[in-house]
Amino acid sequence: MSERKDGAGWIWFCALSLALMLLLILAVGWLVFVNSVDALWPPRMDRIALADGSSFIGVELRREVGPNGERAQFKVANRELHNGADFRWIGTGTIESTATPDGAMLVKRLTDGDFYGMFAGLTLGGEEEPSSDPAKFDQALEANRARWRREVDPLAGEVDRLGLAWQDIRLAILRADYEAGRAKTPESLRAAEERRKELGLAEDEAKRESERVLSQLNAAKAVLTGELAWFETGDGGRAALPLPAIAGAWRPNALSFPGKVWRLLANAWAFLSEPPREANTDGGLFPALFGTALLVIIMAASAFPLGVAAGVYLREYAKDGLPSRMARVAVNNLAGVPSIVYGIFGLGFFVYGMGGALDRILYPERVAAGISVFGSGGILWSSLTLGLLTLPVVIVATEESLASVPGEIRQGSLALGATKYQTLRLVLLPMAAPGIMTGFILAMARAAGEVAPLMLTGVVKMAPALALDGSWPFLHLERKFMHLGFHIYDMGFQSPNVEASKPLVYLTAFALLALVFALNAAAFRLRRKMRERYSMKGF
Repeated sequence: MSERKDGAGWIWFCALSLALMLLLILAVGWLVFVNSVDALWPPRMDRIALADGSSFIGVELRREVGPNGERAQFKVANRELHNGADFRWIGTGTIESTATPDGAMLVKRLTDGDFYGMFAGLTLGGEEEPSSDPAKFDQALEANRARWRREVDPLAGEVDRLGLAWQDIRLAILRADYEAGRAKTPESLRAAEERRKELGLAEDEAKRESERVLSQLNAAKAVLTGELAWFETGDGGRAALPLPAIAGAWRPNALSFPGKVWRLLANAWAFLSEPPREANTDGGLFPALFGTALLVIIMAASAFPLGVAAGVYLREYAKDGLPSRMARVAVNNLAGVPSIVYGIFGLGFFVYGMGGALDRILYPERVAAGISVFGSGGILWSSLTLGLLTLPVVIVATEESLASVPGEIRQGSLALGATKYQTLRLVLLPMAAPGIMTGFILAMARAAGEVAPLMLTGVVKMAPALALDGSWPFLHLERKFMHLGFHIYDMGFQSPNVEASKPLVYLTAFALLALVFALNAAAFRLRRKMRERYSMKGF
């Protein structure tokens, strides 16, 4: 009976609940981590001989027992040789033998997925050279890449530059046509027509120059694409792969344990630094990782100052009356509004409202042509929408943190002659900063994982360009972007090849967790430094 009165049972219940939650979090994290490592680890490649006399090279993924007995799923790659399929189910009873050849090579291609085979030779300069030495393949691949960087990449960069210049001319022509249509005097009409004629000549010149460089680019690509690597497939056939189409190749069965660890790290770096390929079923996730980080930064820069200012006003300056009570109720209620509602609001208010107004003011000629700039969604409107979503958390955290500062400190500052503003800026806010940072951390973690509002305000499956680059004005707030959360949704539920994208789902989920952890760790470190600097005994 005494235990019930002093609450010992409830203490144990709360402790067990906390332990259970921690175990569940660790279990989810461990599941994502193990599957991520498995996706990056070099697999064992087997040559499977079947009872019907056929054979193939594949990687066994899993086994299951069904109505017709046990069967195994293999990744066989070489989709152009298997009617577009990367995977194959085989009854274990039909397997005659299994071998693990050291020469089996896993080839990562820029298109058409992976390729499995045994290196058999090269075609360089139009002459085929049979060989089974992987060192020759590595040398030829590196030489081809060096020539590609030296001969093709500069031409590709020139084509991109000319394309941007041509786009600028087209927009200038659109502007000139708009001004000509609104000309009110013969002189202004004549000037607009002269400007239009000059731009037309510049457009023709840019088009000719672009076609000339493009023909040089295609010729350089054709020469390098003619260099081939030959492979023997598991069924005894042969296949040729152009060297420029190969992103990387290695022999997993021949790697030692340190070599496999090195390959895992190399695969992880490639995954983090490369763009997606093959409709997001291959390649990396750098644009999504970059877009998520930039989104959180812009969101924090917009929401955090407003949230702190609103919390300070409600706590320190607003009179205790009906308006302030209604404002607090509204803030508390907004914290529970579903995120998709914020997305609808962002679409209507930011994208169609503010974005459409900006287009009409800054780009009237594009509006007349039906072209949207800010009125079609972008990273700016997505950031502001998430800022609204996280604003209630920051406001409440600011209010509570200011309320937790002892009244004696406030009164002492005022008694020493400091004004209310000086007391707020020099005493109250520094001491409340750790609590405010706690609210900011919670808001930032929630914003990094939100997807529903972004689907309505600017996120896309594949972004052709990053929102931050080296061209003026460097930060392109009107551009659409990729996001890790949406990337997971797209690969897991919208992918044309679910089996191929399954490992990437775990990898992307792990990258999202790591990004949130890194952002939180930085905020926690800043909060700890603030607490050490401004803490007092009894506070």
